[in-house]
Amino acid sequence: MGVIDTEGKKYLSDNEMFADAFNFLVYNGKKVIKAEKLRNLDTTEIIIPYGNHARVPIQKYRDVLKLWSAMIDDNAIYVILGAEIQGKVHYGMPVKNGLYDMIGYSKQVEEISRSYRDKNIKKSSEGEISLYDGAVKIKLTSEEFLSGLKKGDKLIPIITAVVYLGEKPWDGPRTLHDMLVIKDNAIKKLIPNYRINLISPANMTDKEFEKFNTELGFAMKIIKHRSKDADELIKQTNHRKIDRGTAYFLNSVAKLDLDYEEKKGGIDMCEALERRYKEKEVNGAITGMKLLGASEKDIIKKIMDQYKVKKSYVLALMNPKKA
Repeated sequence: MGVIDTEGKKYLSDNEMFADAFNFLVYNGKKVIKAEKLRNLDTTEIIIPYGNHARVPIQKYRDVLKLWSAMIDDNAIYVILGAEIQGKVHYGMPVKNGLYDMIGYSKQVEEISRSYRDKNIKKSSEGEISLYDGAVKIKLTSEEFLSGLKKGDKLIPIITAVVYLGEKPWDGPRTLHDMLVIKDNAIKKLIPNYRINLISPANMTDKEFEKFNTELGFAMKIIKHRSKDADELIKQTNHRKIDRGTAYFLNSVAKLDLDYEEKKGGIDMCEALERRYKEKEVNGAITGMKLLGASEKDIIKKIMDQYKVKKSYVLALMNPKKA
């Protein structure tokens, strides 16, 4: 797993950022999904394929997986939300995510079926199957017993988001049909189409970043413009403070090469940018003086006087390996 994938996973694991990403994706930025209503789920998917008598397990690892539970209009809502972080375009994403989702549904079927299997079973002379769990009696038809599900059983919906943090726009397939060669519409309409839910800064307009409600929107905007005018965007923040997680996420993913100094209230990216510019200027001055044959002592004194910096700072720039 690359740096972008690792740092993206760490950043999106935060409930506030995760909720913001899915509010953007599902509700066009409206704050419906609340961070406090999210619960972490095991990202390791181990499932015995439904109906497979050989019972050969499949194991897959999701990046981030959470359960959202809430009450909306007096109705209980339960949705499994998964995020797959991509640093590079994955040209098989519809198949990859489709597999994850179907394994998730298959796991639910298996768990429901197991809950019935674990009860004591009695069969009447008429062939009716009854399950006993203490004082509770559950009747199953032969079809329900075979399926492992009662007719009225329902599954929890699963939504998987692809959070693509690469520099170039996503040019991979967005649906399963995009990956198939189908020239006959009669065939095409019988093949279920799986669509990926893509969040890709490189494909967004600047207006879309305003739909985020946390620092995730600012981070996404910087990621989009990292190769051109990220510095200018940072200057426009007018010394706005951001939290440590966002600062380090951006430094890793957008490769800003900023030296952050954490203070009360957060990190000032403008100050970090100014330090980078100053460091480049000082490095240039040191290089110039070395070319002119100045001694180390003279270089240290002149740089300290001219740029009002400490001796340790100058030594660190002159001897980075020793620092």
